[in-house]
Amino acid sequence: MPDRPVRSSTPPPVAPTARRSAPGPVPPHSPPPRSPFLAQLDDPARTLDARPRPTPCVLLLSRACDTDLDPVRNLLAGAGIRTARLNAEELAATSLTIAPDGRTVRLNGRELIPTVTWIRHFAPTAFDPASPVSDTALTTTRGAFLRDSWQAATAQLAAISGTAVRPDRPGVLCQLDLARRYGVAVPRSVLTTDPHLVRDEFDGPRVVVKAAGHHFVEPFPGRLHGIFPTVLDRADLAGGPRPGPPVIVQEYVEHEAELRVYFVGGHLHAFAVTKTTPADPWTAPDRLGVRALPSPPPDIAAATRTLAAAMSLRYGAFDFLLSGGTPVFLEVNPDGDWRWAERRTRTTPVTVAVAAMLAALHRAAL
Repeated sequence: MPDRPVRSSTPPPVAPTARRSAPGPVPPHSPPPRSPFLAQLDDPARTLDARPRPTPCVLLLSRACDTDLDPVRNLLAGAGIRTARLNAEELAATSLTIAPDGRTVRLNGRELIPTVTWIRHFAPTAFDPASPVSDTALTTTRGAFLRDSWQAATAQLAAISGTAVRPDRPGVLCQLDLARRYGVAVPRSVLTTDPHLVRDEFDGPRVVVKAAGHHFVEPFPGRLHGIFPTVLDRADLAGGPRPGPPVIVQEYVEHEAELRVYFVGGHLHAFAVTKTTPADPWTAPDRLGVRALPSPPPDIAAATRTLAAAMSLRYGAFDFLLSGGTPVFLEVNPDGDWRWAERRTRTTPVTVAVAAMLAALHRAAL
C-alpha cells in the first residue's frame, strides 16, 4: 500500500501576535498611489486613439513666391484667426487627408476645419514629382498622374470649405462679350491663329497682340516664361506658311488714363498706372508710374461692381482705360497681385481689405 501522510495531534507553532482590541468598524480601502505614467492612461484626453480637436482656419493655396499673402496672414493672426498655407512647389513633401463627412483636413499633421479656402497662383505645373529635378521624369505617366491628382484634391478642398475663393474666370473674349451686354465699352477683339489675316478687321493704325490664356507658361517647374502683350503697327502683323498658336488681336485704344481697380468683398481700391509698354509690370517695373486714388471714377466703379456681380467674384483685379472720359474694360484677373501697387505708393489698402474679407468669411463660416 502506498504510504499516507501522518496527521499530528499537536497544532503547529504560530508566530506571536499583538493583542487585538475590541472589534470596530472596518476602515475604507485606500488604493496604492498611482505613478504619473499610469495616471496618463486614466485621462480620456490622452487615450491612444484621441486626436487634437480640429482647428478652424483660413486655408491659402498658392506658390512660395506669392508674397502678397504674407502681410495678410500677419493681420489675420493679429485678429486671432489661424491660417494654413499650401504651396504648389511643396506638394511632393505634403501629407494630406480630407474627410468630407466631418469637413476636416489633416495637413502635415495639423487637424483643420477650412472655413475659407483661397486658391490663387496654385498651378499643378509647379509641382515637381522628381527629385532631383529631371526634365525626363516630368514627362512620365506618373508625373502627369500626380499633377492631375493634386488638381482634383485642390477642388475637393474648396468643396468642403465653408467658402471658396477660386480663380475661376471666363476667357478674355467671354469677359468682353459679357461687358458689352451690360453696356460697358470694350475694344474690338478677335482670336486668331493667323494675325496677318485680320488686319482689315481694325481701323486704327495700331493693335495689341496678347495671349489667349495666361500670360505665363511653365514648361518645367520653377521655369516661368512670360508671354506679354505687344503693341504693333497693324501693317506689321506677321504671317507664315503655317498657323501659329491662338492669340487675341485687339484694337489699340488711345486713352488719357489706365486704372487698376481691385474689387475686394464689395469694396473698391483704385490705382492710376502709367507705363511705356504693356509688358512693363513684368519686364521693367522701375518704369511704372503708380498713383493711389481716393476712389475710382463713378462710371468705372459702377462697371466694376456690375461685372464682379455678373462673374460671381469675391476678389478681382480689373483693368480699365479712360478714353475721352469713357471707361473701356480690358479684362479682370481673379488672382491678380496687388503688393506691387502698394509698394510703389507706400499704402496698404488692398492688403487690409483682403484680410478683412477673409476674416468676415471665416467668422460667417463659424
